[in-house]
Amino acid sequence: MSNLKQIGYFAVAVLSVKGLGFLLLPISTRFLSQVEFGQLNFLVTVSALCSLILSIGLPELLLKQLYNTHTEKLALFRDAVITTFIFSLLFAGCSLIFSEQIAHQLPAKVDPLDLRLLIVNLVLSALIGIPYIYYRLTNNARTYCYLCISHALVQTTLTITLLFLGFSITGVMVSGVVSSLLIVCISYFDILKVINVSYSEFSWRIQGKQTVFIISIVISSLFIYAGNGAENWFIVANFDETLLANYYVAAQFAVLTSFTFEPIRLWWFAKRFSLVKNNKSEYESKAILCLNVGLALCVVMSVLAPITLNLVLPDNYHGNEHWLVLLIIVVAIRHHSDILNIGCYTHKNGIWVPIINFLTALVGLSLLYLLVPMFAVEGAILSLIIMQTFKLLCFYLTSQKFVPLTFKLSSLVPSWLALLIIAGISFMPGNLILQLGVLLAYIFVFINQYKSIILRVIKKTVEERKYAQLL
Repeated sequence: MSNLKQIGYFAVAVLSVKGLGFLLLPISTRFLSQVEFGQLNFLVTVSALCSLILSIGLPELLLKQLYNTHTEKLALFRDAVITTFIFSLLFAGCSLIFSEQIAHQLPAKVDPLDLRLLIVNLVLSALIGIPYIYYRLTNNARTYCYLCISHALVQTTLTITLLFLGFSITGVMVSGVVSSLLIVCISYFDILKVINVSYSEFSWRIQGKQTVFIISIVISSLFIYAGNGAENWFIVANFDETLLANYYVAAQFAVLTSFTFEPIRLWWFAKRFSLVKNNKSEYESKAILCLNVGLALCVVMSVLAPITLNLVLPDNYHGNEHWLVLLIIVVAIRHHSDILNIGCYTHKNGIWVPIINFLTALVGLSLLYLLVPMFAVEGAILSLIIMQTFKLLCFYLTSQKFVPLTFKLSSLVPSWLALLIIAGISFMPGNLILQLGVLLAYIFVFINQYKSIILRVIKKTVEERKYAQLL
């Protein structure tokens, strides 16, 4: 399957999943009160934290590892499945036993039943992660796409049904458990017969080096959470679930921007380690292209997302559109960290990744502690911008030290200029006409900047379609 087709399948998967998730926003905000919606999304925040622990760095290991043979690759997947099952069962057992006590210690009001359902869903989601990585690494984007869409359709349909029947937050949790269980059964029925590699052929593949890498990823991921979820704890602890609900809505629309960039990331992250090893110049050009495409999407969404928010959500969620545009800037900075950090992962099993993330977490948590009580949501967003900028500089400078690369960063200037201008305009009343003007001017510049690549993609797409028709 060609790279373009793989990206296409990933695009369909991501946009379908996130699109259906986005569809739930106007529905859930109408069926749930702002307090209930804030409580629900605090549970989502808890879920994000726990999933970082449950994954135990295995997806990153599977993506990073270079394999001598296809059978060796399957053997590592075999061991990853066993490890995930054991760790998930231990996590579930301990968490379920103490769920009552955990619920009472959280800053938001959480029903212990909802927490237990969340724990079960977390375990199932961790198990799903391994087959999804398998399909990405074996270039089986089609199956990945079908499973993602099936998962999203079942969960969305069941969520809407249960909300309509009056099951509130518990209904949302139940839909997550049922849909995840279905995908676990389907995906493991498919891959278990493929990864059935005997230990006489390949012994246990997760060795000392891999363990160090896994531990570094887990620790690093926990530190990352400081800039990607911890602000929710500070908002709900210092204010209430209603303010968290308003912030979370803006954050979800901002995250929608990163979802549009996700198909490229899914393809890129599976290729980047081999590419930087075999062809640095190609890596450099594709990295900048990925960044600029991501920035272009951020520019477009900074104009369209606030309009969409006001169209689809109830009136009590309006009036904070500038939060959304500023959060899109946070998303853009985060993309740069993801793309420009390759050297940090290739040196001494990625030991610099947790170090940098630790320092970033210290900066971020300190800023959140100081600024959220004083400036509420604005303080949280300012904290995120500062800490993500700090993280980007650390990753870039460290990566360049270990794997020097020549990036044409000047190519990003038009995109960043357009994004910052639109962000500034968002604080002005009646800003839409000005924003649209900036957006149109930027689109013209971007198309001119990548004219040759755009024409090449169009030509290749047309040729593939003609060939398919001949067959």
